[in-house]
Amino acid sequence: MIKRQTTINRVFKLSGIGLHSGHPVNLEFLPRREQGIVFVMQGVHIPARYDHVSDTRLSTLITEGGISISTIEHLMAAFYYAGITNCLVYIDGPEVPILDGSAWEFYQGMWKAGVYEFTEEQVYLKVMQPVEVRQGDAWIRIRPLNTLDITMTIEFRQPVGMQRRRVTDVENTFSILNSRTFTMQEEIEAIKKMGLAKGGSLDNAVVIGEDDVLNPQGLRYRKELVNHKILDLIGDLYTSGYRILGKVEAHKSGHQLNNQLLRKLFSDPASYQIY
Repeated sequence: MIKRQTTINRVFKLSGIGLHSGHPVNLEFLPRREQGIVFVMQGVHIPARYDHVSDTRLSTLITEGGISISTIEHLMAAFYYAGITNCLVYIDGPEVPILDGSAWEFYQGMWKAGVYEFTEEQVYLKVMQPVEVRQGDAWIRIRPLNTLDITMTIEFRQPVGMQRRRVTDVENTFSILNSRTFTMQEEIEAIKKMGLAKGGSLDNAVVIGEDDVLNPQGLRYRKELVNHKILDLIGDLYTSGYRILGKVEAHKSGHQLNNQLLRKLFSDPASYQIY
């Protein structure tokens, strides 16, 4: 477990295309003394925080001063795994690149850049009382625990069906980092009619066909799909600004419920403790 605030040790860059926009985008990562992950676009600083999340359809989008950045969740999960608490991310487009559909390439860039540790603490948020949000048959809750423990259940049509995974050593479960985003084949047309997924391909997403996975190389892990939902959740939880300690149980949860959980958690100061 990290003990103090950290940042990257040197500047590094990454480039790719946006999953939904299809446009090329460049990222430049700079060390930051002040606490938090902050995106910078057109001179506007946009904190990667739950209270700046303005849209959760198909991704997590943050807004400040009329400027928005979408699909931040995989990058936020990479920051969590790399142990980075403070960083400036300069971006020249409205969407974080999808890269291979997981958080692995982001994490590799951070690992190569190295980590610089400050003396400041206040890194962890410990949940002090249960918090739960629901929408239909989907729900997510968090209860007090001294570590981060996540159980995720997803349910889709066959051949996926119901998948469940519990991760008790989140910080060291790197199969989560390398699991890709996914979609059902029949959903692609509807998503494209919304003007989204213009950059999607079998190179950056798992596509579930009628009987099997359409990607020629198949799945990276037997539970890659539920792994990726856990990855999304970790990225969304990190928009709290802290490394959360608590027992999380989620059923069919997505970006919207993940954000609602944080908003409800922060609405009552008795629900958490920062240290």
